[in-house]
Amino acid sequence: MRARPWVRWKWVIGALLVTVAVSTTRAEEKPWSRAYRGELYPIIQVLGGDEITAYDGLVRLETETTPAFGAGMGVNLSDHLNINTELLVGRMDTVQSIPFVPGTDEGMGMTTWLWNANLDYNILKGRLTPLVTGGVGFVKFHNDAERRDETDFSYNLGVGGRWDITDRIALRVIYRSTWTTKLANADDPFQFGGVVASLIFMFK
Repeated sequence: MRARPWVRWKWVIGALLVTVAVSTTRAEEKPWSRAYRGELYPIIQVLGGDEITAYDGLVRLETETTPAFGAGMGVNLSDHLNINTELLVGRMDTVQSIPFVPGTDEGMGMTTWLWNANLDYNILKGRLTPLVTGGVGFVKFHNDAERRDETDFSYNLGVGGRWDITDRIALRVIYRSTWTTKLANADDPFQFGGVVASLIFMFK
């Protein structure tokens, strides 16, 4: 009699949990510190949608939520302080329209590049810790339809957590909000927020 799929998945998930628990227990048997370790990691960030106006309210620009993918690197200056830099890219769908005028909606895509330099503060010294983060950087918008580029200064703030699963692998999940300076002819700054997840590989 063949095992049911959910039974097989239960064994797989159980084995993974046991592996993580054993790895963590073994790592805890000796003194541990994340200080002075370098880091490399893939990263995914959700760019939340926003709505702004331009030309003194004559034009409305709406952006849809989209993921951005990239890579980062950093170094732990101590068990609490980490500096890192990241480069991401995503494609953001936008709708441009004239408010209160039917039939003026015009969709277009924008390739969005983000570069950040961040400072993370791990509140606790242990393997599982909440953290706060902030940084500065640049966001580049490339309008695919009009072939127009614009690069704006940005800054970000975030809060989340970090789990050093083993001596060499860590998981970091934060909620980050990013603000840019005003786009050309825009009435307000552009802002997007969302979850950021990184699988970190550490080395000395």
